[in-house]
Amino acid sequence: MIHPNLKNSITIHHIVFTILDLNETEQFYNKIFGPSLYSNADTAMYQVGQTMLIFTQKEQENHAVKTFSPSNIGLEHLAFGLKNLEELQKVEKVLTINNIQNSGIHTDTSSKKEKIWLNDPSNIRIEFYL
Repeated sequence: MIHPNLKNSITIHHIVFTILDLNETEQFYNKIFGPSLYSNADTAMYQVGQTMLIFTQKEQENHAVKTFSPSNIGLEHLAFGLKNLEELQKVEKVLTINNIQNSGIHTDTSSKKEKIWLNDPSNIRIEFYL
């Protein structure tokens, strides 16, 4: 087992997503996080806190499933943590200004904490969560 002191200092460095359309994905995430730190023909990278989000477009010719589904084995959703309701309201304003469909601020039935959820262009579920 990793020692608790070491475990507490570990962060998530990066998460890689395979997406359907890099151009559409970049346009979407640019509206939320600003320009990507790095981009080429098949990859875009964003820094969010200490974590890098990496989006990569792959050929889909041999894949029967062309959209993300949170009910499949794998990622169910990605949640970004916020400190307070004021921060969540600022995120909601950015989403609204950029015409990004979202759930609006509402209370999670399990945790009783406020959150907003939305889907990116590949239908990957994103949450902003207190």
